[in-house]
Amino acid sequence: MRKHLALFALLFAGINILFAQTTPNQEISGYVFERDTKGNLKPLPGAHVYSVTNQNGSVTDQKGFFLIYTDHPFPQSISASFVGYESDTIEVKKAKAIEFVLSPSTLNEVKLIERKKTNAKSILKVSNVEWISGQELQKAACCNLSECFETNASVDIISSDAITGAKKIQMLGLDGVYSDVLVENKPFLRGLAATYGLNYIPGSWIESIQIAKATGSVTSGFQALTGQINTELYKPETIDGFFWNSYLSSVGMIENNFITASFVGKDWKTALLGHYSYLGRSIDRNGDSFVDEIAINRIALLNRWRYIARPDRHIEFSFRYLSEDKLSGQISGDDLNTESFEFDSPYEVEIKTEQAEFNSKIGHIFNKPFTSVGITSQIRYHKQESSFGGSMYSGAQYSLYVKASYQSTIIDTTKLYKIGLSYYGDRYDETLLLLRPSTPYVYEGLYVRTDQTLGAYTELIVSHSPRLSSIIGYRADYSKDFGLWHTPRLNMRYKPTDNTAFRLSAGKAYRQANPISENMSYLFSSRNLVLEDYNSLKPEEAINYGANINHNFYIAGKATSFNIDIYQTDFQNQVVADIEQTQKLAIYNLEGPSNSKSLQLDFTFEPADGWELKYAHKWNKTQTTYNIETDSGLDYVTKQAPFIPKYRSLVQVYYTTWQKKWDINITLQNVGPSRVPGQGDIEEFWSDNFNLLSGQITRRFKKFDWYIGVENALNYMQPNPIRGVENPFSDNFDAGMIWGPVMGTKWFTGIRLNMNN
Repeated sequence: MRKHLALFALLFAGINILFAQTTPNQEISGYVFERDTKGNLKPLPGAHVYSVTNQNGSVTDQKGFFLIYTDHPFPQSISASFVGYESDTIEVKKAKAIEFVLSPSTLNEVKLIERKKTNAKSILKVSNVEWISGQELQKAACCNLSECFETNASVDIISSDAITGAKKIQMLGLDGVYSDVLVENKPFLRGLAATYGLNYIPGSWIESIQIAKATGSVTSGFQALTGQINTELYKPETIDGFFWNSYLSSVGMIENNFITASFVGKDWKTALLGHYSYLGRSIDRNGDSFVDEIAINRIALLNRWRYIARPDRHIEFSFRYLSEDKLSGQISGDDLNTESFEFDSPYEVEIKTEQAEFNSKIGHIFNKPFTSVGITSQIRYHKQESSFGGSMYSGAQYSLYVKASYQSTIIDTTKLYKIGLSYYGDRYDETLLLLRPSTPYVYEGLYVRTDQTLGAYTELIVSHSPRLSSIIGYRADYSKDFGLWHTPRLNMRYKPTDNTAFRLSAGKAYRQANPISENMSYLFSSRNLVLEDYNSLKPEEAINYGANINHNFYIAGKATSFNIDIYQTDFQNQVVADIEQTQKLAIYNLEGPSNSKSLQLDFTFEPADGWELKYAHKWNKTQTTYNIETDSGLDYVTKQAPFIPKYRSLVQVYYTTWQKKWDINITLQNVGPSRVPGQGDIEEFWSDNFNLLSGQITRRFKKFDWYIGVENALNYMQPNPIRGVENPFSDNFDAGMIWGPVMGTKWFTGIRLNMNN
């Protein structure tokens, strides 16, 4: 702990050095913004900003930032303009940061303005990155991060079990734990948060999401076996006024979110983001005596601070806190005249979670283009306590993450390099007590682990020509327990035409598994845990490689895009969670081949003004080697991994009126069959394919939006999702064999209120 405190103290040691710098006397800088549909400020890259006095000018970068040098005395008139937007001019009387907020031109000035895409794959990026804007997220309810991919084909959403109703993701045919889920390029979904952490970020807090397939950048860490999902939250500098989102579902779930920001003096701006969810009653809609929609009480707060006085100084920090209580399990029947579901000792489930986190970032931006230095840090405390059917689990995680980074150019701006150091420190204290009355069986385990990893990385981004670019990265990490890890990665992009990009990627990644917390859904059963030596589990290691083709073109003058992704992940080692054997959850190191192959095609077309059609189809083949106990000893068999659909398709129709007063979105998904392991008297089988239909209508007013929608409109539910439901304490009980929806049709409505300054 003393080492952690010492490292934390070093984060703020450079502040005096930062403020000791000086800048030119005649320097004018600031930002150019536009407003999104919520009324929040969004950077406007590519805007032209210039001094009317002497015509010195600049173009804003991706963050909307500009910098103008001038030797002309103040006051000066500074003008900002962008095609399709009304120009603005500000009189500047002294050297200080200024802000422009440009508004779209009226129809009298511009006959036609192309609608901005809310979901796009950039041809310019070297990596295969898909961008999802806040406007795209508003096409569905998107109550939390787990629901933000309902209209996306790259990331799949599935239920983890029939007890908690928790959602998890799959990417490139593998479980979401193999994707590096980040919040503003800092670790988020890792450790004990991997099971339910997707619910911890409210959808209303999210400004945008970037999905990078393949192993991604070495600057973010040694993880990301299948890709990186980075979430950007609303920041103090882009929040203007007050935003409130209130949501109500047909099952009684109430959610409220708010975002507000204010200046503190002239040098600081702070933002407060809040969330509250409540469902006070448990609901059993399929009549099997088990809760389908769990009772929940969740509160989350995020307080962010940003230093804004100097554009070349980046100082920010934030505090986040979450408290969540869930209640689920077996409930008695509503009909008092029926004895079918009246229990003396029901199977009850209660989960309590508490999480506190501190983040900071201190940086300096130099006058040299693309040159900066920074220190990023994160401290997290996570506590989770669960009781289920007489069994108990308790876990605590204490984490420290620190990264120091520097980037600059070599010779010219076509060659950019990044170097840095990182430290991951995690301590886990876990206790598990399993009671299986039918066996009888009692398992009690105490798991204590401390992970410490110190790493260094370098990355070179080169534009070889206007057509060819590459990213070459390498990092070396030293693990206290497992020694040195080598992580090379390569991304290349070639543009045979201005509208076509061909990409190749290959890279290696490592991951340290948390076998107890990550497989809690399989313990909601009669299974016994087989884990001979917790500390003998090796880090997971895999190589990912693949290709991507992205082509943009026009049909009848309308923008159209076509995309192909093909990727394969080969494991050198994997921590296998084996549920192939009846009444067992065996966890062990891989002893044979394990790989995943994924092919995806997607097509986007705008047939007319305001209309957008999207189609995607994906094929997955994921195989893992399992240990099989035979009379002659231990044998091995390679088979399809469970609960991963063979294929999945998505069709989406979106329409917005020309004044954007009405939005209509309809999404249809077809989910293919997946392999379901046998358990007890039920033999292994392949699930049915099924359709999921959802939709939403939004009416936009000047100060607020009203929306109404439906999820699972076809009311498809997995038949008998819980095995042995008639006696949850028998040796046939299993609530973890989930391949389809466990909740039927759900209606929802809500209001988004915008009060801008």
